[in-house]
Amino acid sequence: MAEHSIGSRVGRATLVVLATAALALQGGAAWGVSWVITNERHLKDQLVAYQFEAPEEILIYARQSGMSPTGELYFMTSLPQIVPVYEFDRYCTRNEPGIGVLGCYTLRDGRIYLYDVTDDRLASIEPVVAAHEMLHSAWARLSGAEQEGLAKLLEEGFATLPADHQLRDRIASYEADNPASRIPELYSILGTEVAPLPALLEEHYAIYFDDRSKVVALADELYRVFDTVEAELTALAQELESRAAEIEGLRFAYEAEQSNLNAAILSFNERASQPGAFPSRSEFESTRNALVERQSRLESMRVSLQTKITEYNERLDELNRLNSEVSELNQGINVRLREEEELSPQDTDLEQSSFGFRGAGGCCGIDVPSTHDLILDHGFAARSVDYCREQPDHHRCDYWAKPLT
Repeated sequence: MAEHSIGSRVGRATLVVLATAALALQGGAAWGVSWVITNERHLKDQLVAYQFEAPEEILIYARQSGMSPTGELYFMTSLPQIVPVYEFDRYCTRNEPGIGVLGCYTLRDGRIYLYDVTDDRLASIEPVVAAHEMLHSAWARLSGAEQEGLAKLLEEGFATLPADHQLRDRIASYEADNPASRIPELYSILGTEVAPLPALLEEHYAIYFDDRSKVVALADELYRVFDTVEAELTALAQELESRAAEIEGLRFAYEAEQSNLNAAILSFNERASQPGAFPSRSEFESTRNALVERQSRLESMRVSLQTKITEYNERLDELNRLNSEVSELNQGINVRLREEEELSPQDTDLEQSSFGFRGAGGCCGIDVPSTHDLILDHGFAARSVDYCREQPDHHRCDYWAKPLT
């Protein structure tokens, strides 16, 4: 009995162990199912990203922008596609003049579409847009509580920007287009274009970037391209305004002196046509020489004025060249300076988060002086002058055939 009892106890102990193991397995299975349900989105993301054969350009964007493995995962799982110019409006639409749309993340199907930037001067913008849209993809995967917590941090980070920071106008533009886009756009813009940020935001963005300074540096490089040419345009437009004012003043003085001289010449000619009008040859010569001297000074005024007009024209040509450059740059970032006929989007009700970039001034934004047309042709070309010839019999000069005009 004792052996049987011991054996039974051993057997019962074995059963208890087996039962405990079974319960543990059942608990593990339940936990596993719960984990799969909780992480279903993450598992799906990994599968989609694994199956996605990314083009080399897409891989380069991820590296250049300093994405972390997590950031690259959210980028690749969105199946990023570089879209040719002629097709881009079918995927990402925004018709506001002066704003260029360079990418979008479609909320319905979680896709990223990127504008094909072909201008080498703007190459730095492509990784920035890619990272911007990646953050939209990441934002869509955050819980409501996480988004709410980040919203406060984003507003705090945005509040630290100077009052004249260009991002303020850009965010206002997003908000005017769609008030609900403010926080998601702040999330993507601050994360890719602003540094440093409050510590908690930096800590959060470190999830998606191994080196966030890379993407911020690329954004700065892009803005420098536009800031440089816009500064040149502004300075040149101001210079032309000053030159135009000077030319107008000189022209007024020239025309006034020309009118006075013409009247003096007519008076001299009329007097010289009357025998004995000049009591002496010396008075005749003195009066004539004074008119010749005035004519010489007027010619100097004309030459000076024409020189300044030529210089103005040369600077105006430079302004037109810069305006053309700005136009090319704006076109390169998909900026429309005026409304144009648009392709009809395939899904007009599709919500999207887009990367918008405000173009530089120039044709739009910088006022060329309204008087610039004065330099086209003022008729200031030199005109021939018939010098008076002495007539010994009457001690006078023949009058000029026509007044100086």
